Amino acid sequence: MKTLSMKNVSLILAGTFLFSAVMTSCSKKSTPDVTLPPIGGYASSDSVAAANLVAYWNFDGNQNEIKSGTAATSSDRVSYTTGIKGQALLCDSGYVFYNSIPALNGMTTFSVSAWVQVRNNSDTTGNNFNSMVFQLSKPNSTFGNINLGMDTQNYLPSNDTLTVHGWYTDPLNGLQDNRNDPYGTPPVGVVLDTAGHWIHTVMTVDNSNPVNFHMYANGVDIGAYNERGTELYTPMTPSSVIIGGWLNNVPGQPHTSDTWAHAFVGGIDQVRVYNKALSPDEVSALYQLELAGR
Repeated sequence: MKTLSMKNVSLILAGTFLFSAVMTSCSKKSTPDVTLPPIGGYASSDSVAAANLVAYWNFDGNQNEIKSGTAATSSDRVSYTTGIKGQALLCDSGYVFYNSIPALNGMTTFSVSAWVQVRNNSDTTGNNFNSMVFQLSKPNSTFGNINLGMDTQNYLPSNDTLTVHGWYTDPLNGLQDNRNDPYGTPPVGVVLDTAGHWIHTVMTVDNSNPVNFHMYANGVDIGAYNERGTELYTPMTPSSVIIGGWLNNVPGQPHTSDTWAHAFVGGIDQVRVYNKALSPDEVSALYQLELAGR
């Protein structure tokens, strides 16, 4: 029978202690859970009006609509860039087209939210154009049922005043818009200090009496002429979805002969559509949460 030396006993005890320490360490979390304080009563942007969110695009390396899993029908001149939250869509006179998102067809009241990174493009060559961010299109029409865009043709690229513009289809198949007055005192429907920055835009329309139509930028209501009387949102069907363009930009689609419609140049991120009119508090919370990457 062999006798253990004091040296061997010391090694065994040391090994036992080390094994116990490692197992104890592995049984604990390396970092504690961190619960961030709520913003506007919400823990994340996905919590804001969650029951009313009917379509969502985050553009984290793909073009899928998240709620339905719908892939893009077609796209042109788009890639990805760093967004306000993860990745974002980068359009070089480009767009993404979806033949149908059924959840959007039955809406009567709605909100559209999107982050954009875009510059004004007015110049002396006549190539200036409006920048369409989101369109729920209608056949044989340049303008769609829902249109959220930027009047980037108003100013030179060096000007950091960005004009936000929204339109929707009314009962006579005309258009109701937020009637921006970017040259007024004070200007209506504009965001200042936008050069190179991500801007949060929201368009809300409810079908109450009177109809209320609001435009927001960076969490603040910037619109005017909010009441629309009985001019209800009245969509034509069938309807397709275009992010970053007009129906005229999509080959093979029934549209008008207008040639001025130009696809988007810049970044688009976190596009959300709700089947309700977000409240000012919900818009503010959504802006702050997404700005914080939540």
